[in-house]
Amino acid sequence: MKKQTNISFFLLGFILLAISCKTLKTQEKATESNSFISQDKLGNLYHISDMEIVKLSPKMDTIQTNSIFSNGAITSLDTRNPLQLMLFYQQQQKVVLLDNTLSQTNEIKLSFFEWIDLACMSNRDNAFWLYSMTTQTLIKTDKNGKVMSRFQNIGQLVKRDINPTQLLEYDNSVYLFDPNQGLFVFDLFGNYVKHLQLENAQNVKFYQNKVFFRVKNDIFSYDLVSFDKKLEFSSVENFDDFEIGKNGVLVLKEKSRFFEYP
Repeated sequence: MKKQTNISFFLLGFILLAISCKTLKTQEKATESNSFISQDKLGNLYHISDMEIVKLSPKMDTIQTNSIFSNGAITSLDTRNPLQLMLFYQQQQKVVLLDNTLSQTNEIKLSFFEWIDLACMSNRDNAFWLYSMTTQTLIKTDKNGKVMSRFQNIGQLVKRDINPTQLLEYDNSVYLFDPNQGLFVFDLFGNYVKHLQLENAQNVKFYQNKVFFRVKNDIFSYDLVSFDKKLEFSSVENFDDFEIGKNGVLVLKEKSRFFEYP
């Protein structure tokens, strides 16, 4: 009987330890920071940290802040139109529009679509681009979320199994970025145009006919016209994100927030 009791206590202790470890891992994952920056064409900078947005002037003075706790963590922010910013909340499957004071002007629920992983604005007709990895579908909707066009089987179209992490519209093209395979370029009608290989790139930004991409602590540019590749910035320290503007490369660091490199 005593032996059985010891075994029972041992099993109970093991179960409690397993639950404790699982809870700790879950808490650690929940406290991971989601911190990135984005810049509009007027030079205003936006610092996103989980559920908070801070808007800064080109001189790095704080203009506005907005904390939207009810929607959860912000997945991405599209700032190309300074008068209409687009927030995408993947877990909540919604798009939220803000004006230039960071006040909410509209909310579009995406629950009537398949699961949406990526979203960005289309400045041509005040529409949105959405991408679902589950169905490999590129979707264009109007400002109310009504489908304008749908392009299915993107993997078959590009003849690759892709897992994009960014969806962007720049000039007359739509881009899907896969860190393992580079950029897949589509026209504004959803037709596949070409593939750009970016070796070991982690994320991309566009500025003045160039795509800038990060490789560890280096930032390279690739000219979309001349096809020239150039090292723009290199750091011995880690940084969270980067942005490109008229003053050069801007990097986000956890402790000191921003560093600018002309």
